[in-house]
Amino acid sequence: MNDPFSIKVWCQMFFDDGSVTQGLRVDASVLDDDKDIDNVAEKLLDSVNRNTGFLLIWGAGNVLFLKYPRFISSSPMESNSLVS
Repeated sequence: MNDPFSIKVWCQMFFDDGSVTQGLRVDASVLDDDKDIDNVAEKLLDSVNRNTGFLLIWGAGNVLFLKYPRFISSSPMESNSLVS
């Protein structure tokens, strides 16, 4: 969506060492889908050649702060799947 009148939000990735990525303005609709949020996080991480960080998205009355990747296993027995 390249509509110049669409509502935008600001995305930026922060890291434990105090560094940050260049910010990115994206359509606010990214907040509607976890997959879109993950895609933004991956794009920002790839831009600085890292694989972990903290994603901050703000704008349009929203603030979202997530650690990426969303699941980091400290045990080889853990996985990303749900256990019933």
